[in-house]
Amino acid sequence: WILLGLCLHTRKFGLMAMSQLASAAVARIVPGGAATATAVQYRLIRSAGVSTSTAATGLTVATLLNFAVLFSLPVFAVPALLFGPPVAPLLLRAALAGLIGFVAMAMIGGVFLMWDKPLARLGDAIDRLMRRFGRLDESAPPRAERLIDARNLIRSNLGTNWYWVALASLGKWGFEYFTLVMAVRGVGHDDLSSVLLLAFVTASLLSRIPFTPGGLGFVEAGLTGTLALAGLSAGDAVLATLAYRLVSYWLPIPFGALAYAVHRRFAHDDAEPDTFAELAPD
Repeated sequence: WILLGLCLHTRKFGLMAMSQLASAAVARIVPGGAATATAVQYRLIRSAGVSTSTAATGLTVATLLNFAVLFSLPVFAVPALLFGPPVAPLLLRAALAGLIGFVAMAMIGGVFLMWDKPLARLGDAIDRLMRRFGRLDESAPPRAERLIDARNLIRSNLGTNWYWVALASLGKWGFEYFTLVMAVRGVGHDDLSSVLLLAFVTASLLSRIPFTPGGLGFVEAGLTGTLALAGLSAGDAVLATLAYRLVSYWLPIPFGALAYAVHRRFAHDDAEPDTFAELAPD
């Protein structure tokens, strides 16, 4: 939520939180949920008063940062891979894929943040696509210009708050990883070292598969297998996976529905609340 506020140059963290919770719920109930959830979140952010270009660019930057951190997590497992007990080949391949993905995401993010031409070409391509479908507002400035202006605003804002950006990006995955650690500890396994990170990264990537909502089925199968490779018995791996998914998959759905209702109530008010305290009912 803090990362959204920084990327979107707004202090309406309460409304940003509501938009994230609502979109997270959509991602878990709609096939191909990631794209649909982004569209829902974009609409909610726009209704909170954020401009079109800032909303589009800010969501892109936040998404790139989140994926960059996800792909960088295997780096923290390197000590366990080098100095710990032998690791299953599948987990080694997951670590390598994560490292490659991290480099790729860092390069993409760097290109869009540092140079105008790639961002301008992206804006021109979006305008051509919108024009083909008759959805382009010809009276509006070129999208390339709007994207660059919004990027400059975001870059300047992130530059002065880099420590918050780093903490927020790490926090998103850190809390989710902590959930998995607690689920594994709950079935009696306390000493899995950093190897558990590889199982977590694999499960997180599987949840992005668009064939089922939130990777339903794929995550359960993949995480159970990777936990078994990390040292759990088959029964413990299944139980830990179900406990983890109860929190990471099912719990956000009712909270997202509530957040959507709260957002619709407050987003269009003239005096829009900026904090959770102001969002709380009397």
